[in-house]
Amino acid sequence: MESISSLIKKLSWGTPEEEKEDAIKKLQYIEEENLHLLLQPISKDYWDGAAETVVRLGYPRVKSVLTGLLEWIQDTNWPGAGQISVFLREIGDPMIPYVKEVLNHHSDDQEWVYNIFEELINHWNKKQVLQIQEELIKISQEKASDLTALRILLTHNVYSKEGVCEIIQRKKDALLFELKELHDTHPEIDCEALN
Repeated sequence: MESISSLIKKLSWGTPEEEKEDAIKKLQYIEEENLHLLLQPISKDYWDGAAETVVRLGYPRVKSVLTGLLEWIQDTNWPGAGQISVFLREIGDPMIPYVKEVLNHHSDDQEWVYNIFEELINHWNKKQVLQIQEELIKISQEKASDLTALRILLTHNVYSKEGVCEIIQRKKDALLFELKELHDTHPEIDCEALN
């Protein structure tokens, strides 16, 4: 059998479809310890083919590389990110610990968190959202510019309307205070016009 690296090299956009399909079929026998080689390999022109290979391997076969697959959606413009997003969404509950990890330890990566909200969490059911309720509440209270977590909590009736309104009011008050402070230190900026 061909080596894994030579099969991965056939996942390129430039590879004829028959040859690429043959490589994907052969990669279905990849050993678990080599699955990481399919995570955004070589360069971007191989990523669509690698994503298709991963999706065909399916879950739970790719369980050991779920963290790397979640990293793949840090930028939804990356080749293969769309396929991987749908795949991770379909996995459902097993993704919860990985999503919690990102929300707890990488919430400063706003684009990645936003992509996780949009591509995964927005498609979850209430039971799944309840499992990350603590993280969503924390993000909704700490991130001044991110109301997506609040919207999810409200949409799934996890957090009361009154609780959401209270958090929004605190955000608004904090923002108004910052605008006043900005205007006081830089009167040339007309912060009043922003109301």
